[in-house]
Parts: sequence; structure tokens; C-alpha cells
Amino acid sequence: MFIQINSIYTTRILTLLAASFLFILSACSSDDDPEPVNDEEEINRVTLTVTGGGNTQTLTWNEGDSDYPSVNLSANTSYQVAISFFDASDPTEVENITEEVIEEADEHHVFFAVVGIDGLTIASRSGDTTDSDGNPVNLQTTWTTTSAGSGTVRATLIHEPQTKTGTTRNDFGGETDVELDYPVSIQ
Repeated sequence: MFIQINSIYTTRILTLLAASFLFILSACSSDDDPEPVNDEEEINRVTLTVTGGGNTQTLTWNEGDSDYPSVNLSANTSYQVAISFFDASDPTEVENITEEVIEEADEHHVFFAVVGIDGLTIASRSGDTTDSDGNPVNLQTTWTTTSAGSGTVRATLIHEPQTKTGTTRNDFGGETDVELDYPVSIQ
């Protein structure tokens, strides 16, 4: 009888040890480690700085503005244009999201669509941020005018584009972080 009791206790101890061992293994499993969270930043302010033709225009859009700022250009002129993105949720601590776009260049692209203006071309500028494949992000661009006209430039910050070449927004895929329509007048 003593042997049988000892055997029961031994079985219980071995069962508890095995259960404890499995618990410890499952608790230490790398599958349960949380993945790093990369929260999408809120973009509620965009600034377009247009330099050329003897002056500089700083055009700022804030979320909630009913109108987009107008871009006034002269014909037969080249302009250096910089676009910047901000989180101004807390006016006392405005965060420059452009820095994150630069750090995550592989995951971002700014696409400019020229709508209704024959006399305007937009190209990446020398010194623009590039991704690991050498593709420009288009934070720094050159806008070249050839003739008078008016229309719209739609600026879209794309998150995780499938490609960084194309002629329409749909060509790029990915998600739209922010999209703005700037009225443009070329005199």
C-alpha cells in the first residue's frame, strides 16, 4: 500500500511539473511578444512654401479651413516648392510630421496631380529626400510654368505605396494620409 501511495504522489508531482514546464514555455514564447506599434500620426496642418519669381509664398492649410490657400505663379518661371506636414492638435506643441516622413521614406510618397493646367509641370528637386531605392519622396519639388492658366494641384501624401511611379493617384496604391486641392493661377 505504501508503494501505491508513493506512486500516486509521484504521478501527481510529475503531472504538476509537466504542466508547470508547459506553462513556462508558453509564457516565454516569442509568438506572444507584442509587435511594436507605429501609430499613424494625425496630420491637420500642411504648409506649402513656394519660392521663385522674386518672392516666397508660405501657404498654410489647417484642418477645418473651408478654403485651400491659392498658389499664384508667373508664366515662364521655375519655383522651388517644399511641402511640410504637421500635427497641430495641441497648439502649444505642434509636431512636425515631415521628420517622420523623412525617417520612413520607404513608406511615404507625395504625389502631385496637375488638373486643368497645361502650362505647369512638377518634378522632384535635387536634394529631395529619397527612399532606399533612390526614389524621390517629393517633399522638395520644382514647379515650372510655361503659359498662363488656372486649375488645381492636388497634393497627396501616400502611406505605404505599392510603387513610386505613375501618372494617377490610383497607380501608387497605398493609403492616403492627407490630400489637398490647391487652386493655382498662372499669370
